[in-house]
Amino acid sequence: MGARIAVSGRRLGRVAEVDFAGESSFVSASPTLVGPRRIQVRVPRHARTGRPRLVDLGGHRHPAAQSLRIVPAGRLPAPGNFNLLDARVRPREAFVDGARRITLNYRFRARGPADVKVRLIRHGRVARSWTTRDELAYRSHRLRWDGMVSQGHSAPRGRYRFELERPGHPARRSPAFRLRDGMFPVRGRHGYGGPVQRFGAPRTGGRVHQGQDVFASCGTRVVAARGGRVQARGFDPVLYGNWVVIDGRGTKADHRYAHFLHPASVHDGERVRTGERIGRIGRTGNARHVGCMLHFEIWPRGWNKGGPVDPLPILKRWDRE
Repeated sequence: MGARIAVSGRRLGRVAEVDFAGESSFVSASPTLVGPRRIQVRVPRHARTGRPRLVDLGGHRHPAAQSLRIVPAGRLPAPGNFNLLDARVRPREAFVDGARRITLNYRFRARGPADVKVRLIRHGRVARSWTTRDELAYRSHRLRWDGMVSQGHSAPRGRYRFELERPGHPARRSPAFRLRDGMFPVRGRHGYGGPVQRFGAPRTGGRVHQGQDVFASCGTRVVAARGGRVQARGFDPVLYGNWVVIDGRGTKADHRYAHFLHPASVHDGERVRTGERIGRIGRTGNARHVGCMLHFEIWPRGWNKGGPVDPLPILKRWDRE
């Protein structure tokens, strides 16, 4: 009894009192702080375990979403204590700027609300950190991370974990997870062809091959190898067929995909995530003479700036992973 609790939600600015379950009827208390999304109130004497209800200025009663558990003071943690009860990370393998973000869910035991600092650790070093104020004990809390670090740059691939602490207390660790820096774009059985399909292979008219071809069955799904924004898309009946350029967000590189069975399923300016479908392999452009394939390019300084680089090493690494 006498503990201060907080209730969060929407349209809470009209709450006039909070009714707590009692032995035979409800016990009322006036909020000590009222805001549009959060109120605070002290648990009155004689309150019992149960679901409180919020009473607005018009007298309408609204049950709280969660039940409040009342325990004797002797069973509460000592003031200032902080014990991590649970920390779960999903998924255990994730992608930079992926459609599915890394999610940390955690609960802790403490006497009352506490400030919690969360650090993201790789190879013993802090990659990023967050601090939240006055988090409620015993309640499930969630933190989502998209694989990006400061100034919009992507975090390096590798093994990570979260560390959680209340300032002045020992840190507690979450299970580890692995972060990948890209996804192999062809989602089916595939091959890399021969020397003619390699980067730098000579072409007619003095040209050279600016990317790597990946052969697969017509209709095989193609996904964004890295998240970013669609810079351009179009159709070239002679060379590329249907093509799309995606800026590699935070990588200082653009990825160019070509030779889709149908026009790309994304549009100019559209934001895509790693692993999101952008088209299907087909037999268009000059691919109509050699088979269904994806032509893949990487431009480290941006599309049509400074020249492309050989994408085969990174494609093979993504393929293995």
